[in-house]
Amino acid sequence: MKCIIKFALILVVIAGFTLVVRAEDAPTAGDLVGQAGALLAAQDSKGAIKLYEDAIKADPTNAELQTLYARALSVRINEVNFMAKGMIAGKMLKAYQTSVELNPDHVEGWIGLSRYYLNAPPIAGGSLEKATTYANEVKKRVSWLGEVELGLITEKAGDKAAAAGHFQAALDGNPQHGEAIAGLKRVTAAE
Repeated sequence: MKCIIKFALILVVIAGFTLVVRAEDAPTAGDLVGQAGALLAAQDSKGAIKLYEDAIKADPTNAELQTLYARALSVRINEVNFMAKGMIAGKMLKAYQTSVELNPDHVEGWIGLSRYYLNAPPIAGGSLEKATTYANEVKKRVSWLGEVELGLITEKAGDKAAAAGHFQAALDGNPQHGEAIAGLKRVTAAE
């Protein structure tokens, strides 16, 4: 009986030591993000998404991770068939929503939500009204960035004059912002 207890105790110690070693060897969320970025650069969005999911499990309260994950999903959505797009879009939307729930001042999350609703088809919830709501959240936090988002929305709505006003307001706040410069050129170009 003493032999069995000693053997069981040795197994518990060995198993415990193995778990500690494995926990120490486990990559951190930062390590996983670095690896995911490298995979995205190598055009392996599927692998990057898996690593971002693992990073989120390791650091579930990190708003930036949620946004990075959503961006990887936005790459992947262009690589899959129509049936898979809906599932990916739902994950992307949820990641952006989670990012602003975790950190209400996370501007990239608000921009992601605005762009999601701007670009999604109506069947997937796309709505210029919702996009505007989220663009205004951006504007509350960084005025000129909100103006860029509002410019994109009004441009898509076909109101070039209003879009030009928003892009110009963005440039007043940041004269070198490439997206605002390009947007202003698009909406003021002679047809």
